[in-house]
Amino acid sequence: MRLPVLIGAWLWLAVTFISARAPEFSQSRDLPPLKMAAADLDTILLKAQSFIAVANGPPGEQDFARESVKVGIRGQEIEIPHFSLASSVAFPKEVFRFSYNYSRPDGPIASLTIDLSDDSRRISVSGESADQVETLSNQLANDFVPYSTPIGGAKFRRLAGACLLVFLLMSLMVSGAYCWNTRRYSALGMPICSAIGLMLVLLVPWNRFFPGFALYQRYSPFFLIRHAPEICLLALLAALAGIPLSYFLSRSHSKAW
Repeated sequence: MRLPVLIGAWLWLAVTFISARAPEFSQSRDLPPLKMAAADLDTILLKAQSFIAVANGPPGEQDFARESVKVGIRGQEIEIPHFSLASSVAFPKEVFRFSYNYSRPDGPIASLTIDLSDDSRRISVSGESADQVETLSNQLANDFVPYSTPIGGAKFRRLAGACLLVFLLMSLMVSGAYCWNTRRYSALGMPICSAIGLMLVLLVPWNRFFPGFALYQRYSPFFLIRHAPEICLLALLAALAGIPLSYFLSRSHSKAW
């Protein structure tokens, strides 16, 4: 009879302990594509750490906080001992993956995760205080907004690349068949432009020009350098728009002769 009584007592204590704990709130936000300097990211992290320190207060004897920072370099994740990337001598010129994790159990803000990569960018905050969690989440989202870019990321590149490939392949086949059947070699500019466009789409490392996340050691404030990928895309679209124009020009030239 003693064993069932002991088991029942332990179960009652466990249920009482779980129900007595304060509920934990969590909030996650997805971020747009980002481009920023290491010093700017340091500023955002320092601001978030100051907010957490005020919200959680000084740690007790049994409380402890854990922090970890990981950066992706050449397909490998490397953990660094501190989050001050700007002051790191070994920090590379560009990084395309970064993650920051903070955890302190049973606190107003129990955990903070900032995961920035080419595929997705997300901020996750959880803790016992719903107001503090929401305030920190809104603060981080607003701090990252100035460094967002309108285009970039793996999903954008796949969609844009698939559309460009279909358009260029159709243009190459149609223009090649037209030149072959009509023997009008003055219209060779169309298949040549289509072939060059295909080579650009397949060979150019677009993940460096249109990343979902890019962290630079130095990020130029000049407009032309900061928006070089967008300008490159506009130039490519202008070149593709010139393919049908060359077709009509070649036809008008052949009719004139």
